[in-house]
Amino acid sequence: MQLTKENNKFITCLTQLKISCLRGEIRVKVLGINGSPHRNGNTYKLISEIFRGAETNGHKCEIVHLVDLDLDYCNWCYECYPNGVCPINDGFQEHLKKIFEADILVIGTPSINRSVTGYMKNWLDRLCTSQLIYVVDENRKVTMQSRVPAGKKAIVIVQGCTNLLQETVEPINVVMNVLGIPITERLIVPRVGLTNDDTVDKKHDVMQKAYEIGQKIK
Repeated sequence: MQLTKENNKFITCLTQLKISCLRGEIRVKVLGINGSPHRNGNTYKLISEIFRGAETNGHKCEIVHLVDLDLDYCNWCYECYPNGVCPINDGFQEHLKKIFEADILVIGTPSINRSVTGYMKNWLDRLCTSQLIYVVDENRKVTMQSRVPAGKKAIVIVQGCTNLLQETVEPINVVMNVLGIPITERLIVPRVGLTNDDTVDKKHDVMQKAYEIGQKIK
């Protein structure tokens, strides 16, 4: 039987996966955070393409749509301060378990008024407020410590219909920085979504870059 190019690629992928398993290589858990109100929109498509790349290396991928998450607003009561447990009875504590278990966070949001969406802002608030500790010494010097388990990394996706997207990235940059989660990749996609037909999956160079980012996850 003559093998096609697609057959060869498939066999190569299976061989690499088998070799990795025999070597006992650890599979990475990748958690996607979709901050868009559109479950199947441009942000989701970019996260999915990163997942597609990651899955070629056998990594486990899961996505959370913040629009579906039972997540109330932080009321700054600081009852979470002693142990990081939020007193609000919603889906945050269960969601936090997934964050703690993940090795890589893929955080995506469209740009709304040059910032993240309300869903993403609320997620950042809840995460940062409950997992950041301020320590004040006898000289009133303040240092910050993170409750988030060490070793995590983040990939950030921002897309929108303008060229002015850098401001949108900043709230995510700040929270990841203070929580000690280094951002290894930033995928910034300007001028997409100008019309309903202007979808990111038609930008083949962008989708290829997302796929390659996923492939590089280790």
